Amino acid sequence: MRARDTSEKAAAIQARLQESLGPEGRVQMAMKMSDFAREFAKAPIRLRHPEYSEDQVTFELTRQLHGRRGPKTK
Repeated sequence: MRARDTSEKAAAIQARLQESLGPEGRVQMAMKMSDFAREFAKAPIRLRHPEYSEDQVTFELTRQLHGRRGPKTK
């Protein structure tokens, strides 16, 4: 399924490029995208709290995503 803001031609090129990466390359790309999204989400926390350590920034992001109690465990 292509994004609404992507032309069919561009989507076809993107699909060929992703296919050429192979399974391992696609997993690596997904991991990089996940890392980027996490850092993007942490940026405003760092701006609001420049005194926070990296652990505190990560904790605050987790709190924002999962609430005060943190992630649910089974």
